[in-house]
Amino acid sequence: MQPTTKLKWAKFIMFFAAVYNIFWGAVISSYPQTILFGNPPTDFLLIILRCVGMLIGVYGIAYYFASLNPTAYWPLIFVGWLGKLLGPFGSVYYIMQGKLTPAFLWVNLWNDIIWLYPFGWIIYATFKGQLSTSKEYAGNKSLYQKFLGDAYEDLAPNLHAFHQAQTSTRALGQFKVTRGKGLINDLFGKIAQLPQSSEAAEAELILTPFANNEVWSRRLDSKRVISKQWMDGDLLVERFKIINIYLSAEVLGGTLVIYDVAATVLGISLPPFFTPTVLAIGKDSGDSVHVNVEIAFKPFGRIINYQGTVKVCQ
Repeated sequence: MQPTTKLKWAKFIMFFAAVYNIFWGAVISSYPQTILFGNPPTDFLLIILRCVGMLIGVYGIAYYFASLNPTAYWPLIFVGWLGKLLGPFGSVYYIMQGKLTPAFLWVNLWNDIIWLYPFGWIIYATFKGQLSTSKEYAGNKSLYQKFLGDAYEDLAPNLHAFHQAQTSTRALGQFKVTRGKGLINDLFGKIAQLPQSSEAAEAELILTPFANNEVWSRRLDSKRVISKQWMDGDLLVERFKIINIYLSAEVLGGTLVIYDVAATVLGISLPPFFTPTVLAIGKDSGDSVHVNVEIAFKPFGRIINYQGTVKVCQ
């Protein structure tokens, strides 16, 4: 499994854990008798269980932040894993003391035991560097110089110059635009304000660099799409309205290949099998750059494809 795929699963596992904990915490706080399993419902025990429910829900908030960047928030994941490891031991001890009925182990099964492996896997993969696509970079460089690291120097000349720009840069050309079909794909297209299909759409690209980000303004005929790009750890993030797409890249024979790693909507991580995907390819073509961008949505297919050649205006 590639690091990018592993990172997608790590994000999804932690997001699912966040939803589970918040839901289960709310249930226990509201109906603590749900997990008594025949144990005496004393007032003191019900109060304690409500407090436990509150703590479980708070863990859900921590897991949500961990889902955004598992490698950065691994200590939160470790604390959760440690609690899930020790919890069943406490239950077994009190069952042996006759303070709890054996049926209480069902709580440990669903709240602790089944989570030990996925949490442990994320921690192990983090320390082994299996969730990282990190690249070395330093100095006062452009966003893509930082993002690509040493591989930046392997870019073909036109791409190299374009992504090195320190001031606003404009490129013009013509693209063939193909929109996907279907209700869901059309919805994403409308949210991102994407253009309709066209055999020869006039294309304008304006890249405006700032200290820590870049603003990309793309116009296809009369439709303009504006996005913002910045780095989050060793990944590139591109925001379209409420959608953030996390990207990685490779340089192959001078060609720049950018692809998705994960995506969020309103900050909520999407599972790997239900997420917008991006494949963007840029390569030199004479004194211009040929661009081919495919944006899709699993499992519904293409949202939009646009491809063509643009040339930087002097």
